[in-house]
Amino acid sequence: IINPLYRMGKGLIRFAMLTWLAEWREKRQAQSFLKNIFAWYETSHGVSDLLGDALYDQKICASEIGLVLDKTDRQLFALAGYISNARGSLRRWDLDLAQRFDRASSNIYRLRNMTVRFLIRCHASGPFADQGQIYYYQALEATGFKARQIRTEVEQELKSIWLELQGWIIQAEKVVGES
Repeated sequence: IINPLYRMGKGLIRFAMLTWLAEWREKRQAQSFLKNIFAWYETSHGVSDLLGDALYDQKICASEIGLVLDKTDRQLFALAGYISNARGSLRRWDLDLAQRFDRASSNIYRLRNMTVRFLIRCHASGPFADQGQIYYYQALEATGFKARQIRTEVEQELKSIWLELQGWIIQAEKVVGES
């Protein structure tokens, strides 16, 4: 015959272990969220700034556009991981904010694609290099102004989302600080 106190003690130990495991998991998720959301924000701003420079600096069209695109694509590869990892926590906490986060992230890629179209159109090469100014203004009209508009939208979205994220960041920092 098993002593009822022993059985109750086993249950308490099991409960304590499950509680500890749940707290540990919550802390780990909060740490991951903080790491990824800060990296997402910094990288998103970095991509936006880099592409913004390309959209407003006519010298970039006349130079090697591959450098700008390579730098941007490297940041976008990293950004994809940050988006994926931060999205899960946001969906659990605030579905509306998660949807805005997804839209803002998608718009960063839209900005990249539109900027690439602009840079390709304005890049003067070959025997027509002396007409670079003409290519630049044609490219601005065809895709550049739209890309600039997307960049403005991205900057506004990032600012708005970042402000709204502050409550979740504070909450996650409290969870990480506990224990």
